[in-house]
Formats: sequence, structure tokens, C-alpha cells
Amino acid sequence: MLSEDTETQAMIGMLSPALQETESVKTMKAEIQTRIETGEGKMFKDFTVEDSDGKTVKFSDYVGKGKYVLVDFWASWCGPCKAEIPNIRNIYDKYHKKGLEVLSVAVWDQPQATKDTAKVYGVKWDQIINAQQVPTELYGIQGIPHIILFGPDGTILKRNLRGEEIEEEVAKYIK
Repeated sequence: MLSEDTETQAMIGMLSPALQETESVKTMKAEIQTRIETGEGKMFKDFTVEDSDGKTVKFSDYVGKGKYVLVDFWASWCGPCKAEIPNIRNIYDKYHKKGLEVLSVAVWDQPQATKDTAKVYGVKWDQIINAQQVPTELYGIQGIPHIILFGPDGTILKRNLRGEEIEEEVAKYIK
């Protein structure tokens, strides 16, 4: 995605100055810049939200604490998100005792629906409920599920993981 973003930035640079000043091009440039700033090899960006119980929760409460963290940005109404949960659960079961943490971050969702779906699907790892659009805007996430592997220091190791690729990536770092 990063090379696509770089190529798109270069193509935008070839547009006339008048076109570059249109709102749609400005929005596209901002989204690309956000993805570049939160690309692989970059440090995580923190955010703070109020969870469904009224508590303040920080992303940094979970990421950058000395462990690998697999973060799943998802929503209860998202079919592909729910399809990834059994896969994530298997990875959690296999790698948690070896040092992997998993965090589900509910975006664009109703808190009770998130809780109900997590219970039905057996989500047993940490969750941030009620994050809404805060992390998706910060990380340039345009679709879910969006799964990111963070290193122990909070470095983004891999973005947009899906299916078998998730475990393949985790296995590169945790034996």
C-alpha cells in the first residue's frame, strides 16, 4: 500500500495547481499522508477514547509495552470482521503464552452490539469498545477488518493483515 501511496502522491504532483487545490484532491493527499505516517516501520500513534463504561482508555495502555500486539480494528456488523475472529482466536491461543497480546478495537459500531458479538464469538483478549472513527482517521483506515501487528516498542511491523497471512507474520517474530 505504501508504494501505491507514493505513486499516487507523485501522480497528484503532476496535476495542475488548480486541480491540486480541489477539496477531493486535498482529502486524498491528507489520507495518503496519514497512511505514510502510520506505515510499516513507523511508531504507533496514540489515541484516547472514552469506553462504553465512561472510562478513559489509551491505545498506549496496550501498545508499546514490551510485547508484540496484534490489533484488530473491527465492527460487529462487519461480516469479514466476524470471519477473522476464529482465526485471531487460534493465533491468540497459539502465541499468547509466547508473548503475543491481541487487542480488538471496535470502530463505527454501537457499544452493546460490540459486546454482544464479542461474547458470541468468544473474544477473550483485551478490547477497546466505542472507539468509533478516532483510530480509523488517525491510521488512515478506509475499510475493516484492518489488522496491524505492532512490535514490542510500538513500531508498526505489518498493516492490513488478513487470513493465513496473520499467523505467517506473527510467526516471523514469535517462535
